[in-house]
Amino acid sequence: MKFNFWIFNASHFILLFSISLASKSRQSSLYSEDDPLWELDSSNFNGVIFGKNNAWIVEFYNNWCGHCIRYAPTWKQFAREIRTWKKVIDVAVVNCNDAQNINLCRYYEVDSFPTIKLFWHHTAANDTGEMLEGKRDIISLENRLVDFLETNWNRGVPKEWPNIQPLDKLDDVEIFDEPHEAKQSMMAFAEYPYNYVGRKVILDLSSQTNLVVRRILTSNQFMMRSLKIEVSNETIPLLMRLNPNDHHVTLFKFSQDINDTYIRDQIYHHLVGVERSKTKTDDAHSEGKPKDSMTVSDAVYRIDLENAVYNSLNKEIAVSKTIEGEKLVALKSYLAVLKNYFPGTKPVMGYLSNLHDWAANKTSTITGEEFAQTLQEIQNEDEYIPSMRNWVGCKGSKPKYRGYPCSLWTLFHTLAVQADKKSDRIQEGPKGKDVLFIIRDYIKYFFTCEECSKNFQKMAENIEDDVKNSQDAVLWLWEAHNKANRRLAGDVTEDPKHPKIQFPSLQTCPKCQIRDNPTEEIVWDKAVVLQFLHKFYDKQNILSTDHRKAAGSLVVDQSEQGNNSAMGIKFILSPTSVLLLPLLSYFRQSLKMF
Repeated sequence: MKFNFWIFNASHFILLFSISLASKSRQSSLYSEDDPLWELDSSNFNGVIFGKNNAWIVEFYNNWCGHCIRYAPTWKQFAREIRTWKKVIDVAVVNCNDAQNINLCRYYEVDSFPTIKLFWHHTAANDTGEMLEGKRDIISLENRLVDFLETNWNRGVPKEWPNIQPLDKLDDVEIFDEPHEAKQSMMAFAEYPYNYVGRKVILDLSSQTNLVVRRILTSNQFMMRSLKIEVSNETIPLLMRLNPNDHHVTLFKFSQDINDTYIRDQIYHHLVGVERSKTKTDDAHSEGKPKDSMTVSDAVYRIDLENAVYNSLNKEIAVSKTIEGEKLVALKSYLAVLKNYFPGTKPVMGYLSNLHDWAANKTSTITGEEFAQTLQEIQNEDEYIPSMRNWVGCKGSKPKYRGYPCSLWTLFHTLAVQADKKSDRIQEGPKGKDVLFIIRDYIKYFFTCEECSKNFQKMAENIEDDVKNSQDAVLWLWEAHNKANRRLAGDVTEDPKHPKIQFPSLQTCPKCQIRDNPTEEIVWDKAVVLQFLHKFYDKQNILSTDHRKAAGSLVVDQSEQGNNSAMGIKFILSPTSVLLLPLLSYFRQSLKMF
C-alpha cells in the first residue's frame, strides 16, 4: 500500500514538475495561450505541420529580438483576422531562441528574425517552405496568402476547401447540380479582377457549412448581364444570393473606396451573426513608465559576458545553414577577437582558443550543424563555456527585455576597450581599430535580429573613414550605442523599468558631461569619456558575482538540454516527464483552437 502511495505521489510530482517546466518555458514566449495560433517547437512541429489538409504560415522569431517584440502585436492580430481560415490555412510560431529549436530553425534556413514561411497542405519533411518577402502589415500578409493559394491551386486542393477560383457561368454544375446540405445558401461576390476582398470573404466563411460563396469578375460581361449587375466604382463590390429560379437577391453593395476590412466585417456579421475578429486591448505597444524605474547597471558582470558569448556561438552562428566565403572570413576573425581580447577565466579562454584553432584550419564551407557539434566536442572539464545562467547587469523586468542584446553591447564595448589597451602585446590576429570592423562584420553576417542588423550597418557605412585608431573605435561604438538608445527610447522594446538613457549618466560620470543644468543638451568631454570607458570595461573591474546574489540562482534557459553548469553537471528528466511535456503542450494547444 505504501509502495502504491509512493508511486502515486511520484507520478503526481512528475506531472506537476512537467507543467511547471512548460509554464517557465512559456515565460520567454512573445505569445500566449489566448492567441489563436500554434506555438510549436522541435517536439511537435512535424506532428502538427506535416500531412495536414490545411496550409500553414509560420513565423520563426526570437524572443529577445527587438523587431520581433515590436511585431508580435501585429502577428497576434493577423492570427485573429484569419482565425476563420484555418480549414484552408492556419497560423503558427516557433521561438528560435529556445535551445531545443536550434536544429529546427537551421533546417528551415532561418538565419534572421522574424522569418515567415509558407507551407502547402500535406507538406512533408523535404519541404523547407516558401519565404514570405515584402511588406508584413496585416493587409499585405492576407493578400500574400491569397496569392500563395492561387499560385499553388493547380497542384490540387482538399475537397473540404472552398473554391476561390472565379465562377464562369451560372449553370456551373458545382453550384446547382451537385447535391448540397439542406438550407445551404449559394452566393456570388462580384468584384474587379485585381481586388482581393472577395477571396477573403470566401475564406472568412469557409467554416460555415450552410454557405457557399463564389467569386465572379466584372471582366466576365456575360455574368454581369445575366445577374443584372451594374459595374461601377459605386456599385462594386457586391454580394448576391443566388437561386436556381433566377430570383437572385442583392445583399450588399459597396463602393471601391470602402475599406476591405469593413466589407468583410459587415458580411460576416450579417451572415453568421457574430463579430469576425476583435482587437485585444492588452496588445497595446506600450506598457507605460512605472514610477519605480530602475537605473542602468553600474558594472560589468562576468556572467553577462559569458552568456553573450554562449548565445553568440550557440544561438546565432550555429543556426546558420552554411558558413562560407565572406561569412567564413567573418567567423574566423570574430573567433580571433574572442581568443585575444575576451577577458575570460582560464577554462573559457582555453575553450575559445580551441574553437579558434579549429575554425582557422577550415578552408571550405562549414555547416551550422558541424559548428554546433564542434561546440560540444571541444568542451571538457578544463576547457568550457558555461551554459546560460540568469542575467545579472542585463536582467530585464520581463524575459523579453534586455538580456542578450544588452549583453552583446557589453561584450562589444569590452572587446573594443581590451583591444585599445593590449593590441601591442598581441602577436597574431586583429589589432586596434580592426576589432571594431570585425564587430561590424559579425553584426552583418550573424546577428539574427534583421532590423537591428540593418540599423547598425547603416550607422557603420563610413566607419573605415571615421575611425583612425583604436581609441576612435572605442568612442565610435559608445556613440553608436547612445544613438541606438536615443532612437529606441519609449519604443515597445524598451524595458519600462530600465529606460534607455545616454550613457554614462550624470550620476555615473559627473565629469563626462559638460552642461550647466540637466535640461540642456548633453555635450560630452570625450577625453574624460574615454577614460571612463577604459575603467568601466577594464578586466579588473568585471564582477564575478552579483551583490544581489543573482549569479547563484538556477539556470533560466529552461530549454537547455545539455550541460547546465560550468563544470558540465547534467540535469536529466525521467522518460515519463519527457513524454508528458509534448503531450501536455499538444493538449493545451488543441484546446485553445476551438
